[in-house]
Amino acid sequence: MKKIIAGMAGVMFSIAASSPSVASMSYECWAYVGGSPDKMVHVTADNNSEAVALAQKKMEDLGIKYDYVKCK
Repeated sequence: MKKIIAGMAGVMFSIAASSPSVASMSYECWAYVGGSPDKMVHVTADNNSEAVALAQKKMEDLGIKYDYVKCK
């Protein structure tokens, strides 16, 4: 019984150690035109700067014009 519990603990530790430590988050990103928010897209990223880059690419693919993009 102790061997089974020890084996299960080892497997659980291996799974936990192999998973990435950074969690992706969902961001709401707005295209600003003339200083005002215009269009919004959702992206999933590890940090805000990655979210902005992904949102800019997504907006360009969708044909959305913007002066700048902000994500929260």
